Amino acid sequence: MGSLLTTSAGGEITGIANGGAVELDFLAGTISLPQGSQGNLTRTMNKSLNDLQLNQCNSIAVWCSDADATYQIGSAISLSDHQLSHVVCNYGFSTVRINIPSNSIPTDTNQIFFMASTDGWLGYSFPRISHQRGTIDTTNTTDGFVDLLSKHVGAYNQFLVTVDNTGGSNSLDVSIQYSEDGTNFFPTQGYGTAVTVTSGSYDSFASEVEHHFYKVSVKSTSAGNATTCKIYYNFVNDKGSAFL
Repeated sequence: MGSLLTTSAGGEITGIANGGAVELDFLAGTISLPQGSQGNLTRTMNKSLNDLQLNQCNSIAVWCSDADATYQIGSAISLSDHQLSHVVCNYGFSTVRINIPSNSIPTDTNQIFFMASTDGWLGYSFPRISHQRGTIDTTNTTDGFVDLLSKHVGAYNQFLVTVDNTGGSNSLDVSIQYSEDGTNFFPTQGYGTAVTVTSGSYDSFASEVEHHFYKVSVKSTSAGNATTCKIYYNFVNDKGSAFL
């Protein structure tokens, strides 16, 4: 019976920065995050191949919150097939490199989880439903629209965003937009005119329209009258995994 290798506590890793790579070294049992990520940049797995007196894993399942991520498993496999999760069996490797695209605002909101095995068949039922969720903490509004959340959401099929006005007496305006190329954005249905959110209230957006990018922008409703807000988001995928 083989051994399973994952994070030290078995949880996902959040707060990963854009534009770099996550390095999984199964020999040493270490996880290296790119500069700008939240928390410790070097973390340990629950075990290492060195501890097991082995030199390679033989199967892996890995999920990344951005479907534009690419994967280098060992030296011979590179995956860029627009899936959120992948399962690779019967292939020997000791390192995995996950390249994180520069698609997110805030820049440190990417997430991954993984499970590797020393067996040729993983023997672990990887989840078929996954989601990326997070909170953008209290942010001051300005007189002009500022993008507070912008995500590549390919491979997700449900999109939930709540903008909470947490300030004093002032209101804020919310604009939610979509794009297919990440450059040209257009207002989503219901946001052709910005939605005003009064103090202590919130705006809730839910959609199953699978645009390629979504972003959320806010501004003060009236010049010079700033308020604060929080954004809660949840992007859901129930399409399953890619088995290779």
